[in-house]
Amino acid sequence: MFSWIVFIAILGLAVAFLCGRFTANYAAERGRSKRAWFLVGSLLFLFFPIPWMVLGVLPKKQGGKT
Repeated sequence: MFSWIVFIAILGLAVAFLCGRFTANYAAERGRSKRAWFLVGSLLFLFFPIPWMVLGVLPKKQGGKT
């Protein structure tokens, strides 16, 4: 039982990391902060398309720090 809990936890962390990474890379393309959007993407990994939709609606930043 304990091994299944650990397996599911590790799998969930891996998915959260990947969702955060993809969101951060897309945010960097749009001129937004990678660190902040990594946190948003990884914390909302259960609702993964929502951060991408928000980034798609936001205008591109001109001269933003990445």
